[in-house]
Amino acid sequence: MKPYPVHGALFGLAIGDALGVPVEMIKRDVLKQNPVMDFTNYNGPDDYKGHNQPLGTFSDDSSLTFCLAESLCHGYNLDDIAARFVSYFFEGYWTAGGTVFGVGKSTEDSISRLRDGVSPKESGNYDVNCTGNGSLMRMLPLLFYIRDYPLQTRYELVKEVACITHGSYQTILSCFYFLEFALELLNGSDKQTAYANVAKNVSAFIAHLDIGQNDKEVLKPLIGEDITSRSEDSINTIHHARHTIQAAMYCFMKTNNYKEAVLTAVNLGDDADTTAAVTGGLAGLYYGFDSIPEKWIEQVQRSNEIRDLCDRLSKAIGL
Repeated sequence: MKPYPVHGALFGLAIGDALGVPVEMIKRDVLKQNPVMDFTNYNGPDDYKGHNQPLGTFSDDSSLTFCLAESLCHGYNLDDIAARFVSYFFEGYWTAGGTVFGVGKSTEDSISRLRDGVSPKESGNYDVNCTGNGSLMRMLPLLFYIRDYPLQTRYELVKEVACITHGSYQTILSCFYFLEFALELLNGSDKQTAYANVAKNVSAFIAHLDIGQNDKEVLKPLIGEDITSRSEDSINTIHHARHTIQAAMYCFMKTNNYKEAVLTAVNLGDDADTTAAVTGGLAGLYYGFDSIPEKWIEQVQRSNEIRDLCDRLSKAIGL
């Protein structure tokens, strides 16, 4: 296990997110001509409005991740997690600079239901077509809480946290795969061993789930083949969870260090911040906190507060 795994994961995620914010929804072919290589205020083509945020600003991906991490500093409490999500959306809690932006419709609607008193066990969108990445992007801190639980319990807790906003099995299984792979990395596996182990274990586990065959097929590109054998053109970076986890795994597995991984993810375009956040979380965890460029650690908004959160979560979970 690398030193400071929580710091590597959370800073890795937030920096990937912040690198991607200025170019969210910019197309891949545009970025090939003018790739992101550093924190930037890039505003894209003349007709691209962007988010117009300061350098190093992270989005809802990181904010909701930090809300979950804050809650886990005090143990696992679904109601507390939900309350922090409400504070984020309606009060600016854990935003980079007081502004809430870029929140997906299902996440917004679910948090609004939480604000109105709906239980977090009932607040999510359970439509089979609600397959967005709004729960995948914020799931990583749960890894550190569930790491010593048996597989079935890990799955149930991932499902419970995912369903606060997104209840489709395609989303749940994407989140489950994400944390199972991250757990292999946390436990010291090299990336190829982790990939093989997760393919075997997750495949066997979902075979026995009482869900539709179409849902079981969602992870096939990750557990039934080598994602790195695909062409870059075939990697989809729109906002569906299944595409995001595939793209993040492609970027992580194809590269050899933190910087290369997140920049590859950002420059795939479209939902660049979320692809890079998920990629960055894995890369920061695997390569270690010290692998992240110090300049980026200093430039990401609220860096000192993120470091303090990482310290507190590490202490709370004994890492």
